Amino acid sequence: MDAPPVDLAAAAVVAAGAQAEVWTGVMVGAPRPALAAAYLIGTLASAWHRIAPLGTLVVVLTALGVVPAFLGADSNSGFISFIAAFGVIVSAGYHARRPGVALAITLGLLAVAVVRETGLAVEDIAYAWLLSGSGWLGGRTIANRTLRAQLSEQRAALAEHDAQWRAATAVSEERLRIARELHDVIGHSISVMTMHAGGVRRLLRPDQIEERAALEAVEQTGREALAEVQRMLGVLRTSEADQPVPAAGLARVAELLEPARAGGIDAVLKVTGDIRPLPAGVDLAAYRIVQEAVTNVLRHAAASRVDCTVDYGPTAVELRVSDDGVGGAAVRPGGHGHVGIRERAALYRGTVDIGPRPAGGYAVHAVLPVPPPLDTRSLESSP
Repeated sequence: MDAPPVDLAAAAVVAAGAQAEVWTGVMVGAPRPALAAAYLIGTLASAWHRIAPLGTLVVVLTALGVVPAFLGADSNSGFISFIAAFGVIVSAGYHARRPGVALAITLGLLAVAVVRETGLAVEDIAYAWLLSGSGWLGGRTIANRTLRAQLSEQRAALAEHDAQWRAATAVSEERLRIARELHDVIGHSISVMTMHAGGVRRLLRPDQIEERAALEAVEQTGREALAEVQRMLGVLRTSEADQPVPAAGLARVAELLEPARAGGIDAVLKVTGDIRPLPAGVDLAAYRIVQEAVTNVLRHAAASRVDCTVDYGPTAVELRVSDDGVGGAAVRPGGHGHVGIRERAALYRGTVDIGPRPAGGYAVHAVLPVPPPLDTRSLESSP
């Protein structure tokens, strides 16, 4: 396996420096040709320190330490060879899959070289071991820190992936819940339309054959659509918890503040504007938005007061839920309740503004467009 170009270039530079030390007389006490050959092998072999750390360690320490000791070279006279050997020891501590084996090889070969050069001198062996051990320990320390950094990055990536998955799941669950409720609303509306069409058909004169046929077609289409909606509801409702509940709407919004009051929170409801029945879907969406906002206050806000305002405007209904809480502001923006609020508002092309208030606390502000009411008087007066 080829060594990286950077390591090959570094090894070539170190080899040239070691050869310069040998042939200029810096290294003394050993035959130059044999010492030059050993240094050439040892320095060039250092290029493979990343790929084969244990094999490279054996070759380098043997060629730069053990062989020169047997040749009679003075280990204190070579600087380049020391740098090469020390660098390979550090690299073995970093790259070796079995760092303990690398340390044992280092201590063993250096002990052989020291004993051959100076005899069984405990202080020299201890010094060599201390120096090489510090290099190996430095490599291990760097490796451990690198591993911890990689693990931290992986954990962060997994946490981000998990958060994205949870957010996507929350969106899917909320959309399914909205779909169930919309099916209820649509089913009811189709039933009313079909019933009215049948009532009008029964009031027709016998000679109004075309009108009767058209209304019969409307009734038949309505019944088929209602049957299909009911089949879809059977698919969407898979548990008892999904069974129909009493219709929710802004007429029952005061009930949403009762849990807050039961928890000791001063809850105030203010309804302004031209109070009137809203389209069923918009009415339900507005109710759910207030419900989610109040639930967030109870869960995260640590508030003592919550204000809920419902303003019936000419073309929109405006909802505002604010609190004076001091806690949870950093967590609430990512909450799944906000997913439901945004999804419901987007369904009716509304707008949502969620965030902390300048004076403290938190606020949810939503505006849902409301279509103008149907002018039944013009229909009644038309021929």
